[in-house]
Amino acid sequence: MIVSVIRTSTSGYGKQENSIDTQKEMIQKYCDLKEIQLDQHFVDEGVSGGSLKHRDQFNDLMDLVKDNKIHTLITTSLSRICRNQLDLLKIVQILQDTDTNLVVLKENIDLSTPMGKFFVGILGSIYDLERNLISERTKDILQNKKGHNKVYCGNTPYGYDRNGDRLIENPMEIRMIKKVHTLRNQEKSYGEIVKFLKRNKYTTKKGDLFGKNNVKSLLNSTKNHPCLSL
Repeated sequence: MIVSVIRTSTSGYGKQENSIDTQKEMIQKYCDLKEIQLDQHFVDEGVSGGSLKHRDQFNDLMDLVKDNKIHTLITTSLSRICRNQLDLLKIVQILQDTDTNLVVLKENIDLSTPMGKFFVGILGSIYDLERNLISERTKDILQNKKGHNKVYCGNTPYGYDRNGDRLIENPMEIRMIKKVHTLRNQEKSYGEIVKFLKRNKYTTKKGDLFGKNNVKSLLNSTKNHPCLSL
């Protein structure tokens, strides 16, 4: 199937810029020029391009793309697909994975051409950059919260109790963390550490007995704990 993607942020037809009629007319002129038979319009009317949540028609189209039922997707502008850069990058990746061509009239993009492939390469680089920047920002935020004893994840980390949005050290758990790391540094096995914890009636935050996997996770998550440097 050869289909079009049409979206307007406001309801209504007419001849104003980016109206449904205007987009259909532009796409039809392109199809006539290229002698292409358009099978269907997928139209989301009065829907923002900032999110894909309420894009019923577009989401139906992407289901067809994933089922390898779409040959070419035509739109007037990348903004008609979506305005969120990361969402756009993911959509283009799906199109590539399913060998679905994308033609964008205003930006003069055709994924079947060398320039189209170059465009995808640039998008991929932008995606990697954005993902790395988000990762760095997240690390900085978490580090800041840890440094100020603020809650930085959904679960209360071992060694602390939660008081609102603040983390308060739990002295008994801090001693246990130190002991577990000491035992591991003495080359004690995970099994031996588990026996020590059971013998001294230490439990996880959920109140369960420690197992080998719990010990491994605890050692990994607390390897940089401030108490180990004291």
